[in-house]
Amino acid sequence: MTRYRKLSDYFKERYGTRVQRIPIFAGFTCPNRDGTKGKGGCIFCDVTGSGFAAFRNLPIKEQVAKWKEIYKRKYKKVKFFAYFQAFTNTYAPVEVLRKKYSQALIDDEIIGLDISTRPDALPEEVLDLLEEFREKVEVHLELGLQTANYKTLKTLNRGHTLAEFIDATVRAKKRNFEIVAHVIVNLPWDDIEDVIETAKIISSLGIDGVKIHSLYIVKNTPLEKMYKEGKVKMGTLEDYIERVITFLEYLSPSIVIHRLVADPPHEGTVFGNWGLSKNQIVNLIEKEMEKRNTYQGKKWGYLNR
Repeated sequence: MTRYRKLSDYFKERYGTRVQRIPIFAGFTCPNRDGTKGKGGCIFCDVTGSGFAAFRNLPIKEQVAKWKEIYKRKYKKVKFFAYFQAFTNTYAPVEVLRKKYSQALIDDEIIGLDISTRPDALPEEVLDLLEEFREKVEVHLELGLQTANYKTLKTLNRGHTLAEFIDATVRAKKRNFEIVAHVIVNLPWDDIEDVIETAKIISSLGIDGVKIHSLYIVKNTPLEKMYKEGKVKMGTLEDYIERVITFLEYLSPSIVIHRLVADPPHEGTVFGNWGLSKNQIVNLIEKEMEKRNTYQGKKWGYLNR
């Protein structure tokens, strides 16, 4: 029995082959760092803006070519999405965005653009631009939500509320973009009811995919300072597994699960994944779901659809 809708299965169903994201660092910043919305960014965000996997010092075309070479040595048959990952990848004038996105489309094996951004940085002119690109390739939008809890969003220094996430999702869905939401299920300021409500809101909005993250702590962030001062206490691995499973149970079964746990940076991590690998935690979640005989969408039915 398939306990949840896996991304790898979805890609093979849709494209007939393995699809790999190529992480790209495009030199963007964030309105929550440069003073437009705030300074310092989210309390958990490291200096790379979660773009630590990218070849940061290379031009975009060379980043794409280098990753393609790596992945094609590993997989016999593969297609690619250019994943604009670090910081806020719609936060620039339209002509700048057009140039950067175009540089990633180096050949026909790049079948899509995957644009990660903030929900409050998605104006209509950017959606117009992305519709232009959709005439050539697939376009996915990744929107950071993290939690439906307004007070926690404020504590995280997100610089936006739930309203902006709903607004961006509704406007993008009107244009039929595929939307992936990012959530962190083990935030110390949230309880299990917040996890459930986040799953319900994502499901009600008709979002296409979800990336579930585990909160990690890296050096030189406000979160590290809070952690060392004893102001933040991280939950147990057992609690994380419980929250992931509960989130999945309340999530629409049609939503694709892109990730069950985060992958902390290789360097500078103060706390991350309880000392276990990403695969180990995924295996523990899947085994516990089998033990409970539960699955994604088991408690789906709270909406009149």
